[in-house]
Amino acid sequence: MQQKLNLFKELFADYTNIAILHIDNSLGLVDETLEQIKIQNEGNIKYIPFVDESSAKLKATAREFEYIVLGNILSYCEDKTNILKLMYKAIENSGNIIILEKISNDNRYEILDLLESIGFQAPNCIELFDDVYIFTAKKMHHWDNGL
Repeated sequence: MQQKLNLFKELFADYTNIAILHIDNSLGLVDETLEQIKIQNEGNIKYIPFVDESSAKLKATAREFEYIVLGNILSYCEDKTNILKLMYKAIENSGNIIILEKISNDNRYEILDLLESIGFQAPNCIELFDDVYIFTAKKMHHWDNGL
């Protein structure tokens, strides 16, 4: 498992003073790894425990985070599009969204389509962990909504 977490860690570039938002639905899979990234880069993590869809409705400043990590929350949100639009706004230009979803939620193609329709670039699904998909996508400056 440690080898898989080290591979997960490689999704994060080294940014001094890195800003990460982590909204987690008690998945707990990457918490320690995110802490290591925070310490290594002298950064900050804003943790939000997911209780219901309103937990993910941010009042964040535009372009506040380099990375947003969503831990198994989209399957529990009725309005996934609105949640992802809020995340899009909160990510810096050229920032990344990382979504962890249990494979049993059976929403792989739905999430990939949503990411693309909202304006995220290069949406991808990685099967790194046994029971969890990792979705990645990037917000690009001057692409789609990336202004």
